[in-house]
Amino acid sequence: MLREIKKELVEYISRNTGIDKDTVVKVLRAEEAFFMMQIRKALEKEGRV
Repeated sequence: MLREIKKELVEYISRNTGIDKDTVVKVLRAEEAFFMMQIRKALEKEGRV
């Protein structure tokens, strides 16, 4: 199910912006990695990790 959502999101962004799908995927992966880093930092700051 998650894969379908990601595929739909990539297609939607690509269709509405004109950006090729490979670039959209790269940006979404970078954004996901950034959010994970922010979450990890917040948890470390609270002493949960």
